[in-house]
Amino acid sequence: MSRTSIRNEPSSYPEYGVNAEVIRRFFDPPLASSTFYDLVSKGKVTPLPGIRGFYKLNDSLRRLLGLREVAKPPQDVPKRSTEEIIRLGFHLIDPGVFTAPTWLLLAEVIDSADYHHAEQVAARHSAQVAELEHDQLKSNYLQGVLTITAIMEADGQVTAG
Repeated sequence: MSRTSIRNEPSSYPEYGVNAEVIRRFFDPPLASSTFYDLVSKGKVTPLPGIRGFYKLNDSLRRLLGLREVAKPPQDVPKRSTEEIIRLGFHLIDPGVFTAPTWLLLAEVIDSADYHHAEQVAARHSAQVAELEHDQLKSNYLQGVLTITAIMEADGQVTAG
């Protein structure tokens, strides 16, 4: 009977979206930038769908010579507010209209629950946004969602995050 490779075993760890530096630092010395992007093009490092410059940490570790997955990323993952997650969700809908949230530019890790929540926001609103003809209307739609969410949070109808 053959033994299942670590690469093919189902994961029991949560997935984290991380930037290239986090994965590069798993090696000593850290991987060169060109080597890292070679691994991306060969499919050994898996991009996080919809967010440029972020990669799936545990999936990539599993694919990289069968390295062990991690239960948590090398540093603490900040808890994101509902507004931050909504903005990320709208960025997933149309990155040309809804720019990446500012916090994403400095983030090294995205919690899988936050990313999943952002995907749900995108799924919920993508059809309505697609029906709008102008970017200004799309931007106004986002502002309306943020305003309604803030009012509901203030009334205790929605919990932050």
